[in-house]
Amino acid sequence: MSYIAWFGELPDENLGLIAGGKGASLCRMFQNSFPVPEGFICCSSMFSDFMESNHLWDKVYEKLESIDWDSCDSLAQTGESIRRMVAEAPMPQEMAELLVENYRQLGDNVPVAVRSSGTAEDLDDASFAGQQETYLYVIGEEEVVSFVKECWASLYNDCAIFYRKEKKFDEREISIAVVVMRMVNSEKSGVMFSANPITKSCDACMIEAAWGLGEGVVQGIVNPDNYIVRKKDYGYDMRYISEKEIMVVRASERGGSKEIPVPQDKMNAPVLSDKEIGELVDLAVLVETFYGKPQDLEWAYEKGKMYLLQARPITTL
Repeated sequence: MSYIAWFGELPDENLGLIAGGKGASLCRMFQNSFPVPEGFICCSSMFSDFMESNHLWDKVYEKLESIDWDSCDSLAQTGESIRRMVAEAPMPQEMAELLVENYRQLGDNVPVAVRSSGTAEDLDDASFAGQQETYLYVIGEEEVVSFVKECWASLYNDCAIFYRKEKKFDEREISIAVVVMRMVNSEKSGVMFSANPITKSCDACMIEAAWGLGEGVVQGIVNPDNYIVRKKDYGYDMRYISEKEIMVVRASERGGSKEIPVPQDKMNAPVLSDKEIGELVDLAVLVETFYGKPQDLEWAYEKGKMYLLQARPITTL
């Protein structure tokens, strides 16, 4: 199999091992006509062969085995050392050329999101959400190559190493893929649960919405609007419109993201219209039905069009 495959190309068999949890979900939803942006997967085999070509596996396992689990400093120093080794190792020319060739197919220096997709993430009984890195508004061939390596390195973030230890994952069975997808320049975005994770009711959706990029909601940077909406009639069990002071937007023409003040006229205005809330609830029901279990979703609106950016099982029900 090629190191790189587009969302529509990968078969379902062993998809989680090839594309990681996040990548597998995006491939399945794209292939079933959900509104997922165009993109491709740097498959887990690409990471494995990168590590092999740079003779990094033995060094990584040796460092992991040396961790003093009673010492936070030992974990932090080891993680930082491994991440630096991975990020600084050269990507083989064949891989880099293939990555650039596929990136060019999205367009000329198109902004993309480069997102880690671990093979052990988004399981029904374990969630690695937020433990590996995502990079937004990545622009240019060299930048894409660099940030794919940064995603690989983030497999060894301190909290991810510790979480795998606690969950008794075998480090030699762990790998990572990377998602490269067209960046949605969202005017509004957020997260949504197809069931209420607090009351555990499956009769209503919980939605959090903010202006700008959804990273502000996911990372807890912004104070979002909150809605609990009944599936059967779109009625509100709760509707809270917050005072929104901060939003996350594109940093510059060179890429990246930044925090800026919310314009005065939007600070206390509802992010979502009733129509948009209805669209989101419908989407949540469709995704939940598709997967056969409640889902944690990330969504965005760009120029009035809704996009689905991620879906994973709700592990707290």
